Amino acid sequence: MSDQQPPNTGSFVPPPPPTSGNPMYSQSELAAKAAAVASDAKTALILSIVGLFCFGFIMGFLAYRKANEALETIAIYDVAHDKHSIAMAAKILGIIDIVGWIAALLARFIL
Repeated sequence: MSDQQPPNTGSFVPPPPPTSGNPMYSQSELAAKAAAVASDAKTALILSIVGLFCFGFIMGFLAYRKANEALETIAIYDVAHDKHSIAMAAKILGIIDIVGWIAALLARFIL
């Protein structure tokens, strides 16, 4: 058996695989979406925490929407996975805000 050399492929070097993000979008667009996710997740968390103490239904609804928007952007663009837990916590707290407000309203009318 003789030593065979692989065929000469020329000077072509394949590009490195993307480290994160959807390869359909440019790196600048992915960076902008990652910044938007970070901002939305932070805003949603603040709104949901404020909603625990006052304006529960309104703040909870706004927090839920912002957190859901951040989670959708993470899923679509495949960026900012480190903000997923913050957005999920804000979404859960937003639900707690809404349910708590409804329970308090029912308790007020029943009692």
